[in-house]
Amino acid sequence: MNSAKETLRARWLRRGLDTHVSLPLFALLLLVAIWLVTFHEIDAERQHAQDAAADSLHEMLGTYEAQVARSIDGIDQTLRMLKYAVERKGPLGALPELGREGLLPPGVVFVVSIVDRNGVTVASNPRALSISVADQGYFKFHQERDSGATFVSPVLRDAANSEWHLHFTRRLDDVDGNFAGIVIVETDPAYFTSSYERSRLGERGMLGLVGSDGVVRALRTGDKMSFGQRLGTADGEIENQIGGKYSGMSELHGIALNVLVGLDEQELMAGFERQRREKLWEATTLSAGLLVFTVLAWLWSWQGARARARMRRAQETYAAASEASMDAFFVMREVRNSDGVIVDFKIVDANIRAAQMTGTSKQDLCRTTLCQLIPAARGNGMLKGLSEVIAVGGMHEQEWQNTVPQLRARWLHQQVVAVQGGIVAIVRDISERKAAEERMLHLAHHDTLTGLPNRSLISDRLEHTIAQARRNGGAVLVAFIDLDGFKLVNDGLGHNAGDELLKVVAERMSGCLRASDTVGRFGGDEFVLLLDEPASVIDAAPVLERVREAVLKSISVSGQEVQVSCSIGVAVYPNDGGDAGTLLMNADAAMYRAKELGKNNIQFYTREMNASIEEKLVLLEGLRCALDDGQFRLVYQPKVDLRTGRVFGVEALVRWDHPEHGVIGPDRFIPLAEESGMIIALGDWVLRSACAQNRAWQRAGLAPLRISVNVSPRQFEDPQLVERVQRALADSGLAAEWLELEVTEGVIMRDLQQAVAKMAAVRAMGVSLSIDDFGTGYSSLSALKSFPISTLKIDKSFVRDLGRSSGDEAIASSIIGLAHRLKLRVIAEGVETEQQRSFLRENGCDEMQGYLFSRPLPPEQLAQLLVAPVIEAA
Repeated sequence: MNSAKETLRARWLRRGLDTHVSLPLFALLLLVAIWLVTFHEIDAERQHAQDAAADSLHEMLGTYEAQVARSIDGIDQTLRMLKYAVERKGPLGALPELGREGLLPPGVVFVVSIVDRNGVTVASNPRALSISVADQGYFKFHQERDSGATFVSPVLRDAANSEWHLHFTRRLDDVDGNFAGIVIVETDPAYFTSSYERSRLGERGMLGLVGSDGVVRALRTGDKMSFGQRLGTADGEIENQIGGKYSGMSELHGIALNVLVGLDEQELMAGFERQRREKLWEATTLSAGLLVFTVLAWLWSWQGARARARMRRAQETYAAASEASMDAFFVMREVRNSDGVIVDFKIVDANIRAAQMTGTSKQDLCRTTLCQLIPAARGNGMLKGLSEVIAVGGMHEQEWQNTVPQLRARWLHQQVVAVQGGIVAIVRDISERKAAEERMLHLAHHDTLTGLPNRSLISDRLEHTIAQARRNGGAVLVAFIDLDGFKLVNDGLGHNAGDELLKVVAERMSGCLRASDTVGRFGGDEFVLLLDEPASVIDAAPVLERVREAVLKSISVSGQEVQVSCSIGVAVYPNDGGDAGTLLMNADAAMYRAKELGKNNIQFYTREMNASIEEKLVLLEGLRCALDDGQFRLVYQPKVDLRTGRVFGVEALVRWDHPEHGVIGPDRFIPLAEESGMIIALGDWVLRSACAQNRAWQRAGLAPLRISVNVSPRQFEDPQLVERVQRALADSGLAAEWLELEVTEGVIMRDLQQAVAKMAAVRAMGVSLSIDDFGTGYSSLSALKSFPISTLKIDKSFVRDLGRSSGDEAIASSIIGLAHRLKLRVIAEGVETEQQRSFLRENGCDEMQGYLFSRPLPPEQLAQLLVAPVIEAA
């Protein structure tokens, strides 16, 4: 009964597998799949478009917020200078003094006014009517409140200025702290929406400035400019009032204003709607084609159904007889001559796999013999081996590499069993397993990225080469190679670019070697050359020089041209060591010596190099107690305004007064501190000492100046950096505006998102930020514009040849132009000649520092410099 049910089930299963039955079902499933995929892709595209719109809004809101914040910071700085000038020179003398110093904002954009305690305008620039503003809200705000904050009024106009203007005001106090009037900076509301770009905001986008009271100070929608209306600033109210737009609002720090950015939903989703229509059309066309094909194929399959039914039984019988094994089976009967000696084997049966392996049909196999199928069987020992199996009996197996063209496999595993009158041979293709074993063996001894021998294989080959040289004489040369500048590429452009660079360098090195030489990757950006020199090591010098020159050539990675060099250290057997470990260690010491001598050179090992390493260890040991023993001190290099010659700031630089070695420069101990992790404690001491010194200068009556402190990579990555800056300011009593942190762009590009967030936290405290060594890293313009910075510092490597190198002049002028377009100031370091200063000033550079003006000075000498008369700009 069960057998009958199984037979009926099998029959219906076979019928269901018939093409004329399964084809329509398959077509239906495929049709459903097409539309499911289509709708899924449409939903995914919609979500992607919505996410992109949200990201675009967030990016533009951040950019606009930074632009507005920078503009308002400039206005607030102008108000502070006005207030300071009024307190020093009085209301009538303040504007002339600022005008002579070139510190007044352009009169085309801004109107600057001074109002006395009665509300009467006593001075203005450009000159305007003297009117009373005593009835204005901004005047009453400061008259009624003893607040040092900047007040931003709604847009208004008066008798002195008939155009609508925004008024930014600050309170003036007399010597007794009583209200003495206000200072005003007026500007057109359109000044804050001038960055509207149709390419990004569309025809119906929105940029605006809204007060915390909900009153619009400036609002641009497309080409339309408006102000004065009221917008609710609560969540959801903006979208309801501007109608179906993506919008966002962000509060400006320290001032009662919000920036508003809005994007039109129809403009944002236009591309998605076009793609949606295209996908629906494609799915419809594909569905129609599938239906037509299914109908035609079904008619053809139905006509052949009866023919297939007649063949099915024969196919089932054949399938039952066929073996599903992946092994080839050969059943062979022995063929003997008249002397009873086996001279051949007749193939009496074989499976499909055997036919596939031999490339012939099963019927032809069963009509041939072993020696007819494989003529070389008599000469290669195959026939003899099978005959021995029959003589010995039992089962025999072996693996062998195939050299017979009639068997389609590289490696074979064979099991042979003796039976009555013949043998059964089971042959399996093991080529894939053998290839996998070879790959694993190769991976165990080769670098996966470059394909070069790895540390293990290099060490083995070096030991073998040394043993051979010990027996036969000659020398063995080991070169340790480290790439110069690789870390900058890896951090600036990413690990994929670093991997690409390593592969190109490895290929170039391999192309420079002779047949007897070996190059391997030791790890990271370190490589090892192994040169067997039976004659003289002098013969290896051209090889090393070719390697150095090949690495130095520029390389294009991630679409950008970069250049790295290499430092090569060489040790020679038997003079520099008798075993692999000693040779590698001494070659490594020689490589570090090459780096100390400026990199991109070749150094052979000498015994004095170990003394250099010992010196580093001594310095590192002394570094551990130098901070506790007060061996560090700070010197300060002035920063000068290129237009006025005025010293406006200083950079704090650390020096180490070693009790035995004298003054040690930072180029010797800062890298050691960075490597050992002691840079955190040292950097914190520098920060606190610099803040305390600046506050001491201010208490001594010197004019306030901004002090710059360098932040090392490990300091910047320290999670407590922001808290350390806050504590240094709080403990010293120094206002945040008089502190500036300098960070190299390579450090920022390691983790751009985290770096920008940390910089924003520091900037929110009021501390300025500048990018040091600008031009030596790989920061992109899209990343640069998101940095909350105020200054770019041109690296001294670009300043050194100004006036002599057109390339450095082009780079310097480009950096200056880029910074000014981003509304940043530019300072050049390392200025040592009048020619350099003239070029920088002619190209609009704002500031400079260098030996031309002053070397780094102790605090006492710097104080004397600050009280000296201002040096006129040459």
